[in-house]
Amino acid sequence: MCGICGHVRPAGLREDDPKHLEAVLERIRHRGPNQSGAWRGEKLALGHARLSILDLDPRAGQPMRDEASGNVIVFNGEIYNFRALRAELEAQGERFRTTGDTEVLLVLYRRLGQACLSRLRGMYAFAIWDPARQELFLARDPVGKKPLVYFEGPAGLVFASEINALRAHPDCPTEPDPEALDLYLSLGYVPSPRTMLTGVRKLPPGCCGTYSCRSAAPELVVRRHWEMDFRVKREISEAEALDLAWTELNESVRLRLESDVPLGLLLSGGVDSSLVAAVLADQRPGKVEAFCIGFDEKKYNELPHAQEVARHLGITLHYEIMPPASLAMLPEVVERYGEPFADDSALPALALSHMARKHITVALGGDGGDELCCGYPVYRHAGMAGALGALATLRAPGGSALRRLTVREGALDAVFGKLAAVVWPETKPLIRAEARLRPVKRSLYTAQTARLVDGVFADWFLPWLDRSYQRAGNPIERMLYIDNSTCLPDTLLVKMDIASMAHALEVRSPLLDQKLIELFASFPTRLKVRGRETKYLLKKMAETRIPRDVLYRRKQGFDLPIREWMAGPMRGFVREALAQASPTLKQHLNLDAAFTLADEHAHGKNHKNMLWRLVVLALWSRCK
Repeated sequence: MCGICGHVRPAGLREDDPKHLEAVLERIRHRGPNQSGAWRGEKLALGHARLSILDLDPRAGQPMRDEASGNVIVFNGEIYNFRALRAELEAQGERFRTTGDTEVLLVLYRRLGQACLSRLRGMYAFAIWDPARQELFLARDPVGKKPLVYFEGPAGLVFASEINALRAHPDCPTEPDPEALDLYLSLGYVPSPRTMLTGVRKLPPGCCGTYSCRSAAPELVVRRHWEMDFRVKREISEAEALDLAWTELNESVRLRLESDVPLGLLLSGGVDSSLVAAVLADQRPGKVEAFCIGFDEKKYNELPHAQEVARHLGITLHYEIMPPASLAMLPEVVERYGEPFADDSALPALALSHMARKHITVALGGDGGDELCCGYPVYRHAGMAGALGALATLRAPGGSALRRLTVREGALDAVFGKLAAVVWPETKPLIRAEARLRPVKRSLYTAQTARLVDGVFADWFLPWLDRSYQRAGNPIERMLYIDNSTCLPDTLLVKMDIASMAHALEVRSPLLDQKLIELFASFPTRLKVRGRETKYLLKKMAETRIPRDVLYRRKQGFDLPIREWMAGPMRGFVREALAQASPTLKQHLNLDAAFTLADEHAHGKNHKNMLWRLVVLALWSRCK
């Protein structure tokens, strides 16, 4: 796990370019405190900050050059099947000077080119400079565990692991994108490929890009190399599915135990992390250390469940209680994420990572179980639509009709919107959630910004909805497709990457293994949602190893009691943060309306989500 950056200028690097890239590299050194390196060619400079996990020898440092081809790589992540790939390459006559995965990836690219991506089982973001082709190849793993951001312009292309690092480059755009602002206020995050900065982009998950210096007008050409697909189904019994799922999960955990440094577990006490804990305890009996964050507020505190799981499995559990005073770290948290990011669980994720890093360098976690096996309550509510879908394929109304339901020009639109959301639950983000938020957002915008962003959310969501009909044959799995393509990589995985790497902690997610994902996608929906029971198959897997009262309790998220805090102990902090909004942000937002929301929230009207998004946005607007 590392931080990477680079700058390619087709006309040739200028004298100051390496110095500017060094400033970018300086902002990602926290991701790799063990070793840093740089490489410079005629048209390209690369930087790397290394967190040593495999092959601790300095010879395994990066940037790494392949002597046979001259190709140069900077790589962030882990290739879990690298030993099998290495054995194949050695059988073909290749010889290696290091023992880790970076050199294996570099040799595999020399032999297969961009087709090497189909052989990888891991989490990764990497860049390879191919001097023979005079092109830079960028790639990101299928589910988006590892980030890669970039901007293009007359000076060429500059990329890095974090937005905050890119902002250290003098050519990085600084103006906020009004359309990204609108999406952020709707979602609490900025979806790929946008960022909050106009002209700065994220390479989407499961995508790769080629930047050719031979082109008359060089630009990054992005294509998808992997995508979720629910269309091919297995005819399978529950017992057979359990056997297959156990086999694949055990292999996924086994592959993720490869480490030359201490390894442990992040244990929340929920179904997913408890299931991973059970497999880990089987594979390393008596040797597992786990870590958990708790809260004084009982409603949000999962610590007792984590303690019960740890006792049951014979795991050593370390924990800390997170007090309201932890909100003092919010400005630092906002700056680390590089753009507004309103998932309030980012704070406990940072605290958990800080605690765990005192003991370990690598942690397994339970991320991805909800998206793997329908864990959210919304999937339970889609049961009626699933039954209707089994009788006939009912295509959702066209884009123009859905847009009208979002605007809700009359009472009839509101009634039809509620009915449509029952029949086509995959449309809920647009015709229910966005329909509720739209008037609030319009009250917050200046008149000019309101005109600029009208219809932006529908423009973003409708292509995903259309694509879901091409990749899934029922409403439940269309919802899964959209969740896995949008909020999983852009919220859950961003949260854990930034939080863990802030403390140089590598987090590995067995439930996000590509082969496991593809296996569950092939299972019928009855094995994912059964009646009102979500995450059905994962719970059945865990029944033989985890106490039932842990598995079959009400779902809790990894959340802070933000609603209560903003109406109580942090009420003054909210107003102070809003008042700090930058002049640029005030060109888009009516702060009087924001203060009104704060006052109403303090007096009992719940504006938690929007108010928190505004607080984070205002604090971000002051970051440099």
